[in-house]
Amino acid sequence: MNYLENEDFIPLSEFIDEMGSIDYFIEEQFAGTNVSMSVEKLKAESACQLLIEIDEQNEIRIGAIPPMYYVETTIMPVFHKIRLTIIKE
Repeated sequence: MNYLENEDFIPLSEFIDEMGSIDYFIEEQFAGTNVSMSVEKLKAESACQLLIEIDEQNEIRIGAIPPMYYVETTIMPVFHKIRLTIIKE
């Protein structure tokens, strides 16, 4: 559910969830042998543009979107960097 006025942005929590959504166990057949991989730790980093809105109840909404394009303008968008480390426990 997108509660932000600018529909290009998604809530920051969803942006972070999508960055961290990985399968922890992969198993495939390769040359007649089962090959498996288990992810124990993942580090991800992404540039993003943030949108901060204040609604009628004075609640702050933060949206994020990865940079989709780069066009030089007189007022450039500000890109922030998000780093995420996921460790399997």
